Amino acid sequence: MTALGGGYERKPEERKRLIVNEQGEFVRPSDLQKTMGGPLFSPYSEEEEQEFLFDDDLDWRTPVNALPVQRKAGSRPPVPKDGPKRRPAPGRQDKTGGKKRGRGRENRPWKSFFYVFWIALCFLGMCVLGVMMMPQMAGYFWKDFGNYAFINGELLRYDRRAAASYRQYKSYMAENAIYPGVFVDGISVGGMTVEEAREALSQTTGETAGQFSVTVAIGDKTWKFDSSNVPSARNLGNVLEKAYAIGRTNTVEIQATQQTPFRQRVNTALALREQGVNLTTTATYDHDAVRTLVDEITAYVTRAPIDAQILTFDYKTRSFTFSSEQPGVTLDADLLYERVCAALDKWEKNATVTVDPVITQPSVTKDTLAAGFTMVAAYTTTTTKDSNRNTNIRLACEAINGTALMPGETFSFNQATGQRTVEKGYKSAGAIAAGQSIEEVGGGICQVSSTIFNAVARANLEIVERSPHAWPSSYVNKGEDATVNWPNLDFKFKNNTDYPVFLITYYEDRKMSAEIWGMSLGEGVSIDLESQVIRTMDPPTEIKYVYNSSLPYGTNKTTVKARTGYVVETYKVWYKNGEEFKREILHTSTYRAYQQTVEYND
Repeated sequence: MTALGGGYERKPEERKRLIVNEQGEFVRPSDLQKTMGGPLFSPYSEEEEQEFLFDDDLDWRTPVNALPVQRKAGSRPPVPKDGPKRRPAPGRQDKTGGKKRGRGRENRPWKSFFYVFWIALCFLGMCVLGVMMMPQMAGYFWKDFGNYAFINGELLRYDRRAAASYRQYKSYMAENAIYPGVFVDGISVGGMTVEEAREALSQTTGETAGQFSVTVAIGDKTWKFDSSNVPSARNLGNVLEKAYAIGRTNTVEIQATQQTPFRQRVNTALALREQGVNLTTTATYDHDAVRTLVDEITAYVTRAPIDAQILTFDYKTRSFTFSSEQPGVTLDADLLYERVCAALDKWEKNATVTVDPVITQPSVTKDTLAAGFTMVAAYTTTTTKDSNRNTNIRLACEAINGTALMPGETFSFNQATGQRTVEKGYKSAGAIAAGQSIEEVGGGICQVSSTIFNAVARANLEIVERSPHAWPSSYVNKGEDATVNWPNLDFKFKNNTDYPVFLITYYEDRKMSAEIWGMSLGEGVSIDLESQVIRTMDPPTEIKYVYNSSLPYGTNKTTVKARTGYVVETYKVWYKNGEEFKREILHTSTYRAYQQTVEYND
């Protein structure tokens, strides 16, 4: 270090330009005693202060060049904008009448002295200004007297103690670590990098954070919620980012304080050493996984009530056996989910959660079935003495007997008996076809379908398909018959009740009977049919003759008898203990009138 005239010294490497330094390297002369200090640093002695110099990492403003502009030797002075001035010719007088002295001027010594004085004064001022501004302009620092600079319109003086404090604060704030005084989950992470803190926290709290164990107990069955079936995670990364940011971001508005942003960060970082800040991590769990498990528990526990049902029906003894009813169980899934989440939010261990299931009773009990199942309706018709016809009736009854219809099922007569064939034992008997009486295999089974129709109508079952005969039958009332013919005409009815229906059909001693067993219509309630002829149609009085060459010559045969036609309305009449209380029309039947037809061969 070389001493320079005027009492300053410098190093070549210190010749750096100065800039505005808002951290306090330059302070107002009146503030020289208000240097920065803190609990981290001890006061410096005078000998130590002599050793403080600006370090190389300081950045300075571009110096202000206040030196006058110099002209090269031998160059001509600049010409005024209004052109060169002419000198008066030798011997010529000026306007005042005086006489000019050739090319010379009048001698004025005081003016020269005045000019020299002001030039010297300005030079002296410039020297003083240069000496004061030397640190700002050239990077030289005076050793024996103060160094000054103009910064932000103010004259500031360089303070060695403030500069030394700033360098130490700057070094402290530049460390790539969490500042001392920061805690995460009660564990100090000050002085650690983010990765070091992450590793330390993982070792100390990673095994316990996010652990939970909640048991759901419903009846004698239990389910467990823990980390094996409910994924969970901690927000450690976000918390460590917040810990690292403390002291590195300003939390106080600059307008509300006179301190610089750097000073605010320093104060925040230093305050941590005395006050401390504790950050806590939080653990989260997968709510969708919890919902899925709760739904599985609900599906396992919940069951619909089971009504008592008919197990068997003995067609010979007309007796039933019934199963016992079973109550249902429902579980409030939303309430169970809320209670499980409440326990998980507290990260409870070995906690038990339960929700009382709701018991729902079945609508049909065994006692109800036993008391209500009975013979709902029955109907019997008398057959003829024709043995073939009675055989056909017996076979059809045997095919249908014991039919059980569940709720919503439909009975089909043709489907139940199938095609009536000789192979099945059916015989040829009288039947009606195209308005004529003919012999047909299976003839007479329309009495079975008509008898079943009367029982079904009186049991209040739904008639799906029914057709009247060509003319009224002798074994049932007008409008109360149901004809069948394979495969076109069929008789169908539907079990429109909520309980099974059993159909019993049998033939015995020229009696054909049909019984409907099921849930009763109600205590003392029964149905009967009533038919009324609302129109009668007389047949033509003329006989219709039809030539038939297949007949023996000279013979004739009546193929169609003259028959009166009818239009009949059939009603369902409801009775309660023998008293009618309701009447409704069931259907309207039309029997056409037939003209007598005679075939002949002359």
